[in-house]
Amino acid sequence: MRILHLYPNLMNLYGDHANVDLLCRHLKDQGIPVVVDRREVEDTINLMQYDFIYMGSGTEEKQLVALKDLIRYQQYLSLYVESGKTALFTGNAMELLGASIDGNKALGILDFTVETKEKRYTGDVIVRNPSIGEVVGFINKSTLISGGEEYKLFDYEFREASLADNSYEGYHYKNLYGTHIIGPVLVKNPEFMKEIVRMFCTQVYQDIPYPYEEEAYRTTLQELKKRK
Repeated sequence: MRILHLYPNLMNLYGDHANVDLLCRHLKDQGIPVVVDRREVEDTINLMQYDFIYMGSGTEEKQLVALKDLIRYQQYLSLYVESGKTALFTGNAMELLGASIDGNKALGILDFTVETKEKRYTGDVIVRNPSIGEVVGFINKSTLISGGEEYKLFDYEFREASLADNSYEGYHYKNLYGTHIIGPVLVKNPEFMKEIVRMFCTQVYQDIPYPYEEEAYRTTLQELKKRK
């Protein structure tokens, strides 16, 4: 299995590399050999040779640098997604998938739009997806997202008052996942990790226990539910 980690130095504001590091461990535990390629701005990239693409969050300035570089591959990224290959974009990397950011062209994989505000929207969240269950994490953004509700990834179960900007969180189209949630999200949510890993299991998925990850998740979920 080949993983492409896009802009790991540029877009690693919240230690997002941990999503890839832990995913590799879980895949190897399933007996799946893994190769990770890390590509930065101006590198030549053949997207279709990869099985999984990951991109994390960065500052607003670095987000635009990443967009300017990645838009070279807009056609190939669209083909990658439409072919059913798997990708995860977290934090403000998710915003690149939409039609526009502040009126400027984005990647156009989905039809939502992004508008930057002076206000920041931050806080802890619990969200739910029918196949993943409850997901915990933190959101820190200065944007409002409009459109694309038919591809929503999560419904909110709990959020800080400052996050009352939308009725849903994130997007899921085919095997493309996009979420503002940081944490890192796969590290904090074992069931989300399992959802990704199962896609690459050619044999029967082994339900391997990860007690420290699972206990950390349960503790976080219980503490957040006390605040509902």
